[in-house]
Amino acid sequence: MKIEVNLLEGQQLKACFGEHEIISDQSIAVGGKAEQPEPFDYFLASMPLCAAFYMRKFCQKREISTAGLKVVQYNENLSEDDHYKKKITLEVTLPDNFPKKYNKAILAAANTCTVKKVIQALPEFTISIV
Repeated sequence: MKIEVNLLEGQQLKACFGEHEIISDQSIAVGGKAEQPEPFDYFLASMPLCAAFYMRKFCQKREISTAGLKVVQYNENLSEDDHYKKKITLEVTLPDNFPKKYNKAILAAANTCTVKKVIQALPEFTISIV
């Protein structure tokens, strides 16, 4: 997938891919207006969004209502010396009528999240001038 980023006014950026675009900004402390999420915020949000998608598909396949299904993510630093080392915790609230026999299975569905798998595979990065 090709993602093209263009610089907008101030600290805002626009990422275009396919038919979509995402606008990011920076905090006021670093010269932005904080009108949009920062790029790292989009990155962090991709994990619970992905997990929720797979949980929804799990429920739809079994005709289980998703009303009340909720995913909350917590992000914490694991090291004072290395602010990149994070612990990411997802908490799932299941619908009241969710069959208990599927509790482990829906967590397994969440664990199939593509975002999580790519992070765990330690992607390789290349940056070059063309």
